[in-house]
Amino acid sequence: MTPSWPAKIVAACAALLLSTFPVTAQLRDGGIAPGNLGKGVWVFSMMDATNKVGGHITSVTNENSLMLFYKSQGLRYFIVKAATNDKLFGDCYPGPQFTSNLVNIAHTNGIWIFGYNRSYGSNIVGEVSIANYVFNQGADGFVFDAEAEWESGVTHPWITNASAQAWQLCSTVRSNWPNKFLAHAPFPIIYFHTSFPYKEFGFWCDAVMPQIYHFNPINWPGLRSSPSATINWSDANWAFWQNSLAALAPSNINGLTVYWTNSIKPIIPLQDVYGNAVSGGIICEGAASAVYPDEDVLEFIDYSAADPNAQTVGGYQGANFWRTDTIGTNQWANTRGGTIGKFPSIVNNLVLDDAKAAISGAWNFVLTFNVTNRTAPGFIGFTGSDTNSFGTNYYFKAQGGGTAYLQFTPNILIPGAYDVFQWHPYVTNASAGTPFVITHSAGTNTIFANQQTNSGNWSLLGRFNFAGGTNGNIRVTDNFSDAGNVAVVDGIKLVYVTTEIILDNTNAEVSYNGSWSSASSSTDKFQSDYRFASSSLGGTFTATYRPLIVNPGYYDVFLWYPQGGNRATNAPWLVSYLGAGTNVLVNQQTNGGSWKLIAAARPFPAGTNSFVQLSNDAGPSVVLADAVRFSFVAPLVPPSFQSIARQTDGRIQLVIAGTPGFPFWLERATNLANWLPLTNLLNPSGTTIFTDGSATNSSGGFYRARQ
Repeated sequence: MTPSWPAKIVAACAALLLSTFPVTAQLRDGGIAPGNLGKGVWVFSMMDATNKVGGHITSVTNENSLMLFYKSQGLRYFIVKAATNDKLFGDCYPGPQFTSNLVNIAHTNGIWIFGYNRSYGSNIVGEVSIANYVFNQGADGFVFDAEAEWESGVTHPWITNASAQAWQLCSTVRSNWPNKFLAHAPFPIIYFHTSFPYKEFGFWCDAVMPQIYHFNPINWPGLRSSPSATINWSDANWAFWQNSLAALAPSNINGLTVYWTNSIKPIIPLQDVYGNAVSGGIICEGAASAVYPDEDVLEFIDYSAADPNAQTVGGYQGANFWRTDTIGTNQWANTRGGTIGKFPSIVNNLVLDDAKAAISGAWNFVLTFNVTNRTAPGFIGFTGSDTNSFGTNYYFKAQGGGTAYLQFTPNILIPGAYDVFQWHPYVTNASAGTPFVITHSAGTNTIFANQQTNSGNWSLLGRFNFAGGTNGNIRVTDNFSDAGNVAVVDGIKLVYVTTEIILDNTNAEVSYNGSWSSASSSTDKFQSDYRFASSSLGGTFTATYRPLIVNPGYYDVFLWYPQGGNRATNAPWLVSYLGAGTNVLVNQQTNGGSWKLIAAARPFPAGTNSFVQLSNDAGPSVVLADAVRFSFVAPLVPPSFQSIARQTDGRIQLVIAGTPGFPFWLERATNLANWLPLTNLLNPSGTTIFTDGSATNSSGGFYRARQ
């Protein structure tokens, strides 16, 4: 299919000679990069997930609206319970919960879907059949939720040889599905679970998702329920285990020489998230018995992304959360606010722990948690109250003349406006005016932060414009005015400021076709008035909201309308964006008087070609046009080459990522001047794999992608 918009070069040339392609990390089917998953969530019960996400999100009433909500939170995948041991899981459904229909709905919305099995190891053949079933439904991946049942002991008599049984299970599933994504989700503290077959699961899986359940005061009392501390204790255990593998001699298993260092795979931290139970929200499974602090979610994401001791090369590039229906409204907001992973369409938060700061002068270093000891972590601290540090340490200093400082220098990849935050633990004599000197593209500002309030959380310092590169910085100095107190330095975060456009019904960007009336009687209207038109099946009246998009990118689209009993229950809205459109029927008798999401993360090009339009082709009574909001999510990034490799038969395989659902042309040349069309690719999922057979007779060449 040829693109309908003007062709333009949107990707740099892949100027790579065919004989010198670089070796790249292995991608699984669907373009899944195991070491770069981003954010995801677990689903125990789809019935509870689609019931307003456990009662917390009113817009979610079915599978499709759940996918839209997931995208609005920046989630790239979700993990659904498919089975327990050797039995398919049905929950409240008369048949299996994991189906091809659910997979198709996820894929239509550009979301990866993985099935998981609570693995016991008592019936290996049966569990292999479960994995086969999940992949035959079209799943993108499979997760072994393997826990205590795999440990030897009198309560688990079926585990006679955990290593051999795990090898049989995982190797068979891998043999059946050699190109599919596999992961396992074990306990994170390895020394507690020495009989668990970590290395066998790790050898055959692509990633590991350790269950870092931070709010565990009984089993982990020394860590004070700190997300940062529990991540670091997990780090200490995985570091010890990974190092131990190098000392193991190779094994010969069924004729295969096994080097156990190949069991080291990317770590995707998994967090427990439990919010307030909503009456009627959980209808199939038990609600959470505890409520965890809302900000713990954001700390978990931020510290996973910033962790200086991450046991995955390049740092952690993914995190996921258990479970979707127990995550409270504010916890969802914190989930959305965090970023992790490297993706062309996302401007990541820049999170810097104090280990990233340059130090001048005599600052006092405080280690809040001893987590280097994998068997006996514990609180150390300094004041007895500073357990809520970001990470496991911080700095402080008494009043001085201003020459002593800690300086954070972020590397700005996307220039623009950023909100700058600081984090400090609870220190009883913290200064009420710690100076933060912020150097940005327009000059320098000094912000005096009151560190006697809002400890253990991000505190906003202000919004500043930063140019690309490392010319800007945030410096914390010691020249504060309240002598006897101390300046505290812990963490810094920069959050890219997104663009928002609101079009009221009276704006010049809104046009009307047909007979529309103005009214103002509804009290839940947006600003002073709204427009309405009589509905009629086959009606041709339209109200069109056409924004001027200055910053092209992905936008969430929201409606505002006053609800009422005489409104249409099926008001038809069309969201037209880059190369496609989404039709949404809105019940205007309910959920009025606030912003209602109707399309999440849709790509809008610069200019006025995109629009949102309401028609009166509905019934009964009237349709209402009041206001539309376009909220910037992330910039568009053009098609880019993820990997390029020569096959054994001489063909060239290319993996290309771009905006999901928008096609692009692939061209090839023997020099950088004469480009010839090779093919056009539809790119439905955002990642396309193409094999060039014509390259077998070429000694060298170049590729480029364009839209």
